[in-house]
Amino acid sequence: MKTLVDRYHAQFKQLRANDQRMLLVLAVFLVLLIVYGVVWQPIQSFRSISLEDRERNLALLTMMKQTEAQARAGARSEPMQAFDGNLLSAITDVANAEGVTPNRLQPEGESSVSLWFEAVAFSALVQLLDRLDREQGIGVDQMVIDRTEASGAVRARLVLSRGEL
Repeated sequence: MKTLVDRYHAQFKQLRANDQRMLLVLAVFLVLLIVYGVVWQPIQSFRSISLEDRERNLALLTMMKQTEAQARAGARSEPMQAFDGNLLSAITDVANAEGVTPNRLQPEGESSVSLWFEAVAFSALVQLLDRLDREQGIGVDQMVIDRTEASGAVRARLVLSRGEL
């Protein structure tokens, strides 16, 4: 390695003074270019992305603070009474009214029911769960949702139960 450096140094010494200065200027330029590309530019890029994230999060926080009162007003003022009818028939009735048919229903004791859906529209499933909660006080204990090949359709397994006081 030392012989290689010595050989290049000897070649450098054989150049004219003007060429040596130009070569040194070029070397300094290349070092500065490498420092910019490896150190400065990534730091600036990270800083820019961080500032954008900060601004986006600040806007989200501001929006959340502005809508806090509206969200609190929309919350239930009185707790929903626990459902006291036949849980299986209530779920079936609401599902039929929403046009959603589970592939399988299975009672899980007195107070919960398991439902399986193979291909159901996600929006219809959410509407069903919302209606069960609002009208019957039947809530979700467990939920497993997987996407399917069809756009907007999901495969789901739910465990629904009576609301607790």
